[in-house]
Parts: sequence; structure tokens; C-alpha cells
Amino acid sequence: MEHVQTPDAEPAGAAPWPALGDHLALDFLNTIATARGGRVEWLSSGEAFLAWLKTAGVIDKPPRFERAGLDAAARDAIELREWFRGALGRIKAKGRDAMTASDLKRLNALLARGASFQRVEPTAGGLKTVSVRPMDDAQALLAPLAAAIADLLCHGDLDLVRRCEGEQCTLWFYDRTKSHRRRWCSQALCGNRAKAAAFRYRHRDAH
Repeated sequence: MEHVQTPDAEPAGAAPWPALGDHLALDFLNTIATARGGRVEWLSSGEAFLAWLKTAGVIDKPPRFERAGLDAAARDAIELREWFRGALGRIKAKGRDAMTASDLKRLNALLARGASFQRVEPTAGGLKTVSVRPMDDAQALLAPLAAAIADLLCHGDLDLVRRCEGEQCTLWFYDRTKSHRRRWCSQALCGNRAKAAAFRYRHRDAH
């Protein structure tokens, strides 16, 4: 059985979430990743789910819900994430027509929970409008994630949606570089590891 670590069980700061996707939908996909020979799950509980939503900038102030409801929402978020992983793989391979009626029904059901309204608030220089998304229950936390997935699948350039080429790395990213030649989730991590491995390979017979 594959070992799954949770940040809650590790020392503080030992498994920081890698905000490297450059799109919320891909950041969501990257809430489980390979690290230290195992898998780290950042949505391991309702509390962890709320913490990630705040870290990712999805919510400003975590709402208060019963723990059982939050834990159920976290489980549903993981299910949504893994469905999205499969759907993205199919669409990358076969095009947007690979989205089935079942896929659309699932996504649209979550989007329907995302009703919002505009509110006028004062500023130092006058007034501004703010979009408010009511959070009546913990399941509403899934709506902004569904909206991000819908945005990527409908409007994103899927040729620029890529998986890191690092060995054993599972992270995805949206290549927003000018040359569109990004290969790694992070040059400092997988990029440097690949360079070091290539150097060792070139010099394997030198000694």
C-alpha cells in the first residue's frame, strides 16, 4: 500500500504546500504530491482543507462549520480533485470533446452551489463593489474550486498545461513563461535535480 503522509503529523513547516501551478485549478490538483519517498496529502481533514483554502487565497477568513461537515467536504474535495486529474488527462490526450455528459453534470452541480452577489463597501477614496459568495454549508467550499476547473477547461490553453518532467514528480503547472518552454514545477527543485543527474550520467565513466 502506498504510504500517505499528512502535514498534520509532521513538524511545523516540514511539508509546505508547493504553490507552483500558476492557476488555482492546478494548485488544487497539486494538493497531493510526492515527497520524501511517500505522498503528502494537504486535504487530510476539514481543518487542513480550510487551511489550504486560505493559503491558496480562495477564502479570506475561514468560516465556522461543524467538524463532521468540514471533514465530509474535505473528502469530497479529494474526490473532485482525482476526478479532475482523470478528466484533464483525457482532455489533454483527446481534446475537449473527451468531457462526457457525466463529467459535465458533476461539474455543473458544483458550479450551481457558487451563487454570489455584489456588495458596496467604502474605501479611502470612495466606494467599491465586492463580490460576496455565501457559505451556507461546508459543501459550498467546493464551488470556487469547480469554478477554477471550469475556467481552465473552457478558457485555458491546454497546450500550456503540463506535468513537471522531474523524475517521480507529480506536480502540474500552467506555463506562463514568455518562451513557453517551462519543463519543471520549480527550477530550484526538479530543474536542479535533473541537471545534477545529467552531470553524474555524463561523468559516470570518468573515474
